[in-house]
This record gives sequence, C-alpha cells and structure tokens, in this order.
Amino acid sequence: MMNDNKTQINAEEAKVALEAIKELEKTSLQHSMPSKWFGVAISIVVGVLVFLISTGLRDYYVFPILALPLLIAIQRSKMKVTARTAETNKKNIIAITCLTAVMLALIFSAIYVHSLYGSMLGPIICSLLASLIVYWLSVSERNEHKSKINQDRT
Repeated sequence: MMNDNKTQINAEEAKVALEAIKELEKTSLQHSMPSKWFGVAISIVVGVLVFLISTGLRDYYVFPILALPLLIAIQRSKMKVTARTAETNKKNIIAITCLTAVMLALIFSAIYVHSLYGSMLGPIICSLLASLIVYWLSVSERNEHKSKINQDRT
C-alpha cells in the first residue's frame, strides 16, 4: 500500500527556508573567493615565467612552472568549500584563447627585442605587462565575485 503523506507548509515557513538557502549560498561564495594575495602571487609567477622564457634562461623554467600548481593547490586547500568546475562555454574559450595569444605575443616581443638589441629592457617590460594583465584579471574576477555576493543579499 502506498501512503500519500502530503503536508503543506505555509508561506512563512517557505520564506524562511528560502532565506536560509540564500544565506548558505552567500556564505559559500565568500569562502570560495581567493584572497588578494593569491592574485598577486600568481601574477608574479607568470611575470617571472615570461621573463625567463624571453631571456632564454632555460635552467630556471622549472621554478615558476612548479610554483603555479603549488599556489593553486595551496589556495584550494585553504578554501572551505569546493568550487564548481568552470563551465566550458564560448566566453571562457575565447578568454583563454585571447590570454594565451597575448602571453605568446609578449614572449615573442621580448625575445625579439632581447635578440635585436641585447637589452634586458624588452623582457623586463613584457614580464611586467604579463604580471599586470594577470593581476588585473584576478582583481576583475574578485570584483565580479563580490558583486555576485552583494547581488544575492538583495
């Protein structure tokens, strides 16, 4: 025999439950947001990597290459929530493609200036630009995350 237990909840209980869910969602968003220092660290590592590649210091590539996943692993271990995997949509694919193209253009520009003039000015400027781009991306991502949190409050 099937038991049809239908309990109705009133509007006030439903409202309280929805507010509790929104509060939990806001809290999880706050815990999943990386710190400012994570963005700074990642931008420095990317800048160092661009500098090392553009100057041809192959013996030292390993340090920033190991530092990137290490920083990401440390950040993930500090998070109190598990973030959803990023959606693979057209916007993300275009963004990654453009970022890769810009980084490669910076590296090749720095290599060209370094080989043409023998100056370290090209690699230094290009690595600073790479660092600033990555830092700007991390700041804009944080701001987008914060606006999502603030949007959920209303």
